[in-house]
Amino acid sequence: MEWLCRACVGAAMVGCLVAVDPATVTIHVHPGKAADADSVGTLAEALALAAQHAGAPRVEIVLAAGVHVLHRGLHVTTALPPLTIRGACEGVRVIGGLAPHDPAWQVPPESIVARLPTEAREHARVLRLDARDFAGWNVPLGGPVHSGHGVAVAMAPTEVFIGGVALHPARWPNQGLATIESVVDPGSVPRDGEGDMPPGTPAREPDRGAVFVPKDTSRVSRWVHASDAWAWGYWNWDWSDEQLPIAAVDAERGTITLAQPHRYGVAQRGRFRVVNILEELDEPGECWIDAAAGIICAWLPAGAEDAGCEVSMLAEPMIEVQGTNGTRIQDVDFACTRGSAVVARDVRGLRVERCGFRNLGTTALDLSGRRVQVSACRFEDIGGTGVVLAGGDRSTLQSGDGIVKDCTFRRCGRLQRTYNPAIRLEGVGQSVVRNDIGELPHMAILFSGNEHRIESNDIHHVVQETGDAGAVYTGRDWTAQGTVIRGNLFSDIQGSDARFQNAVYLDDMASGITVQGNAFIRCNWGTLVGGGRDDVVRGNVFAACGKAISYDARGVGWMARNIADPQHSTLHRTFAAVPVESDAWKRRYPRLGEYLSDRFGRPVRGEVVDNVLVGTPLGSIEDRKGVEERGNRVERVAGEPLSAHCDAWLAQVRSGATDVAGIAIGPVGPARP
Repeated sequence: MEWLCRACVGAAMVGCLVAVDPATVTIHVHPGKAADADSVGTLAEALALAAQHAGAPRVEIVLAAGVHVLHRGLHVTTALPPLTIRGACEGVRVIGGLAPHDPAWQVPPESIVARLPTEAREHARVLRLDARDFAGWNVPLGGPVHSGHGVAVAMAPTEVFIGGVALHPARWPNQGLATIESVVDPGSVPRDGEGDMPPGTPAREPDRGAVFVPKDTSRVSRWVHASDAWAWGYWNWDWSDEQLPIAAVDAERGTITLAQPHRYGVAQRGRFRVVNILEELDEPGECWIDAAAGIICAWLPAGAEDAGCEVSMLAEPMIEVQGTNGTRIQDVDFACTRGSAVVARDVRGLRVERCGFRNLGTTALDLSGRRVQVSACRFEDIGGTGVVLAGGDRSTLQSGDGIVKDCTFRRCGRLQRTYNPAIRLEGVGQSVVRNDIGELPHMAILFSGNEHRIESNDIHHVVQETGDAGAVYTGRDWTAQGTVIRGNLFSDIQGSDARFQNAVYLDDMASGITVQGNAFIRCNWGTLVGGGRDDVVRGNVFAACGKAISYDARGVGWMARNIADPQHSTLHRTFAAVPVESDAWKRRYPRLGEYLSDRFGRPVRGEVVDNVLVGTPLGSIEDRKGVEERGNRVERVAGEPLSAHCDAWLAQVRSGATDVAGIAIGPVGPARP
């Protein structure tokens, strides 16, 4: 697979020749080299040396080509001078794991062979790690962890990467998900005990795991003696995944008992997979880890002998930045770790440029502060979210002025499948501009707060595994005013009306948002507005979509019960949490103060205007008195089938054209040289 490439300008023994301010102190890092006056062998040594130059205008740490292993996370604070960490040339990798030069894969002992499926016994190999391998690490191998919707995941389990591709934990089924025949006990429902549930909701019971029977019980007897077995799935709703430990398996009854409850309880419509079971290691590319014994058992994929092997270990952020001004991280590839690459808090002017992020366990970049910029980076196979960008002050509506631009995202949410998008925005005034986002199980961009700009992005092949979801999503906040979603290309976001996958989803009364000048091509539903006020859908083109718009009035329908009691309603709580009567809020949103008194719950001042429909029905607008619909027109294309026109439009827009069926958009995606 194509990976991030960077051009070198000139060559030298230490890397590339780059013009540097003569006042800048430069420290070179060569993996494994003994330290001298201006060159060290590790990043940790480089930071210690940088601390000796506290008065310098800037210290630049230059990483030579090669693999730089982090046994501990690095801490960049205000005690250091302004700092740049950059790669000298292509091929600079920072990893948080083991990288055996010549891994000694051996035939497994009989105690393991006896548990393997017959088809795997001649193919399985084991890698034994001992004290020499673990020297310098403060954590052992890590087994499965509780993860999923609403679960904070600080670190992922240890993973094995062969040739840069993760081996799957031994699992059943190998493809797709298994279904449930019957639910003996749905377990307790933790969601019932949360404070925003309306009156009349059942009281939360003590935690109790579910008991259920899978439709296919032929494999259950294999799992009776498996230790540390887990099950992952969409146990009730297909937008809420969770990985839970298995407490017991009853081969006679065919039942599986979970050790913990799922957030919403287990339902018969649920889908699941059993993982981390040696008895299911039955195809190439699967592995099983005995964390206590330091043993990895795998059916290696073809060519593994000639491919590199890496084992993720580091269970904390690779780099933590706290309170600094002007920190820069450039031209480095981060990979193979159980946690995040960079976590930054209360920073100003942080810039992450031309970096690669791959095979990480949790969020790649978790950043908060002012004027934070992430540009020209590539994110692939990220366990959680690609970028979390937070900043600004909602109480004063001061902008954070952060931006994610010209980046490419693929396969974020690899381990934590829901609510881990490519980009998550929080606070005020963040921008997401000219990114290419695709191949995601759930959403592409999740935002909360105010006045964000989501513009000129190419968003495609997302919401692939989930339902009741949107490529761009926000929800349950009347005060989420001022965000503009403009000039984006949404394509091939397909599903079914039964699961209503959407390109833009303004859920549960989200209000004051504008969707303008976008192209929606081959999307199941273009835009779903869930009862919000002051939401505008204007001047978009919808081509070959299931429908353009669904604008409902849930606030006076099924959701009326949820917003009737201010003591329990999330919407009321978020409304009360910001100073809507302050001068700043009144100037920006003069009608917001009327939300609780003027036509409460209705989607008033909504607009669906001047949109172009090509092979797409307009859809539904439930409250025609509250939502204005005008100027929408149907366009027909002659000659070739509509699918051919759609393919041509996609190619043209991605190559820089700015017109789809008379609507000007783009150009979209990362800026081209």
